[in-house]
Amino acid sequence: MRVNRVVDAAQSLMWDLVSLVSRPLHVVLVGLDSSGKSTVLFRLKYGQYVAAVPTVGFNCEKVRCGGVQWLLWDVGGAERVRPLWRSYTRATDALVFVVDSSCCQDRLDEAREELGRLAKQQGVSCAAHGRPRPPILVLANKQDLPAARPAHHLAKALGLHDLSEQQSWALAPACAVTGEGLDEAMDALQCLVSKNKKQAKTSK
Repeated sequence: MRVNRVVDAAQSLMWDLVSLVSRPLHVVLVGLDSSGKSTVLFRLKYGQYVAAVPTVGFNCEKVRCGGVQWLLWDVGGAERVRPLWRSYTRATDALVFVVDSSCCQDRLDEAREELGRLAKQQGVSCAAHGRPRPPILVLANKQDLPAARPAHHLAKALGLHDLSEQQSWALAPACAVTGEGLDEAMDALQCLVSKNKKQAKTSK
């Protein structure tokens, strides 16, 4: 038990030293209300399910996952606050668009519309400032529910293959309540960010 505490303390010290020399990757979680963004954030932060109330403004947490330090912003998804997404997503390293895999068709169509609008806004803004587009990870949440759609269905329904060729993306199924699939999703996000940064350096 004492050895475990020593190891934990050493790991914590190592992370503190790393944070001094490298900034955390900035990621914004967006998506329709009740898609599970806050549950994803708190699961990644605390490693367990935390009951969350609807986000009116935003939540922000620093998270260590997959050997990487992340600064995750969870922005409210209610229709009245979606215009604020643009402010939070400026100069971000990546976007996570959370989708309720079990939602009705109308909500899925709404998610497709918001995702498409967000991708276009990013394209215009990044072109104007000479920045590469941040990659988008679509997190297909609530895969534990009986009505959850499989990943290939969601990719088509959300129009992911219709996004600009300059927009890199990936789709990851997960369940924020149990945590299943979140580690794999963060690994996929890390790959997207690394590839994006390498391409940005090559194009300079």
